[in-house]
Amino acid sequence: MKIDRLLSILMMIINNERITARELSEYFQVSVRTIQRDIDTLSMAGIPIYSEVGKKGGYQLLNDYKLDKNFLKTDEAKVLNNLLESLQKAVPYTEIKSVYNKFSMLLPSDLKSHKIVVKLSPLINRKRFKENLDIITKARDSYQKIHIKYIDASFRESHRIICPYTLVMMGSTWYIYGYCELRENFRMFKLSRIISCKLLEKKFKIKETPKPFPWENNLDSGRQTTKIKLEIDKSMQVKLPDYIDYEDCSVVGDKIIVHLNFTVDEWLYSFLLGLAPYVKIIEPSWLREEFVNRLNLSIEKNKL
Repeated sequence: MKIDRLLSILMMIINNERITARELSEYFQVSVRTIQRDIDTLSMAGIPIYSEVGKKGGYQLLNDYKLDKNFLKTDEAKVLNNLLESLQKAVPYTEIKSVYNKFSMLLPSDLKSHKIVVKLSPLINRKRFKENLDIITKARDSYQKIHIKYIDASFRESHRIICPYTLVMMGSTWYIYGYCELRENFRMFKLSRIISCKLLEKKFKIKETPKPFPWENNLDSGRQTTKIKLEIDKSMQVKLPDYIDYEDCSVVGDKIIVHLNFTVDEWLYSFLLGLAPYVKIIEPSWLREEFVNRLNLSIEKNKL
């Protein structure tokens, strides 16, 4: 992608006293003319790159140029720096660490700010999670298979050999997308459900991946959904936008009427229980009955 090449060219110019168009064209496997156009694009964006001709010529930045003064506003640089810092802590991925180290070196020390803090996943403090993530990342980068012990939502255990392709974060949940030899197809695996992970010596060949990718759609796409109507006390309106689209809600007096089209599963029941006692299930009746049964069961279990 051109944007990736532009950023890489900028970093190479920053980290070298000077570099020639020929060196850049050979590195990126593009023509010298393409590199010249890229330099023009960077210059138009406000990056003060100039060139010197001759045997020792090449592209270089103006002396004492600071990236944050011309390329990014100070607040923008703070946001990007904090995001990169969070990423390099959460993902053991050498390229992310390298980008963060290079970027942070370019910025003045007074950019150390806590105006915005990005905490990507509370799971990263767990020893097993970090160890598994490290193995998976290494396997992905070196095209090595891994053996995982995996549990499903019903705590059934299975052993899988997978070829890891992509680490995916959806919401606050990490997944590994790869080819599963047991299912003979591509699958998404929650990292929180991987009990153990072992790097295998055997390498894998890249297969053509099906399109679209799972993360391009809702993971529930393809699952049966149910039309649901809820009546929720208006006092819960602060909590609802975290889970429900505004367009699915309408305020009627002191109540919020919510129309959903959800898969009925344990997540939905836990969501509804989290709204008790401020929620009433209007439709469907069978969902209301099951919800009441669960409430009664909880009461029985917690009786003194």
